[in-house]
Amino acid sequence: MTRYRFHYQSIIHFEAVATRHHFKLRCLPCSNACQQIVDEHLQLHPNTVLQHDFDAWGNRIQYGHTNEAHDAFVFVASGEVELGSYLLPDTEPHPLYLLPSGLTQPSGGMEDFLQSLDLAACHTPLEQANCLLDGLSRRMTYTPGSTAADTPAAEAFRQQAGVCQDYTHIFIALCRLSGIPARYVNGLIPGTGFTHAWAEIHADGCWYGFDPTHNCRIESGYMKIAHGRDAADCAVNRGIFTGGGRQTTEVRAIFELQQ
Repeated sequence: MTRYRFHYQSIIHFEAVATRHHFKLRCLPCSNACQQIVDEHLQLHPNTVLQHDFDAWGNRIQYGHTNEAHDAFVFVASGEVELGSYLLPDTEPHPLYLLPSGLTQPSGGMEDFLQSLDLAACHTPLEQANCLLDGLSRRMTYTPGSTAADTPAAEAFRQQAGVCQDYTHIFIALCRLSGIPARYVNGLIPGTGFTHAWAEIHADGCWYGFDPTHNCRIESGYMKIAHGRDAADCAVNRGIFTGGGRQTTEVRAIFELQQ
């Protein structure tokens, strides 16, 4: 196991004062067979009573509310984790990980693309996933600003451009079309400054990590926060409030080897 330090800070600025703010966060790492939490802290502004639970997909959630008037909502998650080889035993994956979701609905063009790949030469799901990665890396161009948080896989595929979320949605859609259970993951990797998205596929009783953006199978060094059918299941922050007006968000993330 290798130890890493993480620090995730999000500041949501409101154009006008907000009150009656209810929020739900997914900002702390999970604990699993390849990832152990050594230490963690969560700070919020305005101060509020925080509660902890799990969502329908088994992700940790932190939630609460405040009636205090505020023009910014801040949360800072920090701590240390130990990471080992990326392999998660699971004998019975949820059947929904084989079905299209709101952001992973395939298009006819994606089905045609899948048929154009030489999957007949692939004898295992892991080999098929590698083939899909290679095909996507040739087709897609990493282009910040070309898509939005709610852009579906079919639209990003049509544009042949997107960011990590789009690469992951397309990869998941293609895996499911191929009969491979796949799910969306968000978390932190070294050197990005933001959260990163990748996928897990199920084969031989385990979940394996694949990073479509970097065209690689994940061995270690990725800190997982949450997973689900697509990005909508893994939102770091959701909230409702009174007032507030327009919002702008600043995010700063650090994830690095602990010296």
